[in-house]
Amino acid sequence: MTALLQQTFEHPISRLPIPETGDLPENVRKVVDAHHQENWVRSLSVNGETVGRFAGYFESLFSPRGRLPLQERELIAVIVSAANGCGLCTIHHTRALGDVLDDDARAQRIALDDHLVSLSKRERALADLARKITLTPKSVGQEDFGRLREAGLSDAEILEAVETSSWFNHTNRIFISLGVVPDDKFFPA
Repeated sequence: MTALLQQTFEHPISRLPIPETGDLPENVRKVVDAHHQENWVRSLSVNGETVGRFAGYFESLFSPRGRLPLQERELIAVIVSAANGCGLCTIHHTRALGDVLDDDARAQRIALDDHLVSLSKRERALADLARKITLTPKSVGQEDFGRLREAGLSDAEILEAVETSSWFNHTNRIFISLGVVPDDKFFPA
């Protein structure tokens, strides 16, 4: 049994064959390079239009110009990705949340079960909305928006929270379907 556990298994990073970086058109190669040739962007490089659309939306959603603070957008990404079971996005955004919070343990606890962490009223309202959009989107109602307003969010911030939650549901389904493997750098040595 021990020998079996010690074996190294080769696993492709995606269910679709990934083009060699040198074979990519220059515009696609620039996008892949700008995102550190991570597996998620390499997996999308199969289609230059897809990688361009995806990276553009990602960069826009996580730009400093967002209405929600970055830590709240990362919180939403972690809640949605964990609820969907998207290992790639969960580990990627848990690390990003840990970086922005300067607290890796808190970010990991949120990813495992956000109910094990004391969240502010605002964070709890955002986490609950993100989960509801993910698991039961038809159940989202005025009372959810009322909780967010009571927690201090403006309508523009609420819309960004809905957009962020919805976009991560979209991306999770892409990466789960493609079977994209998280990069080795996300796992401590």
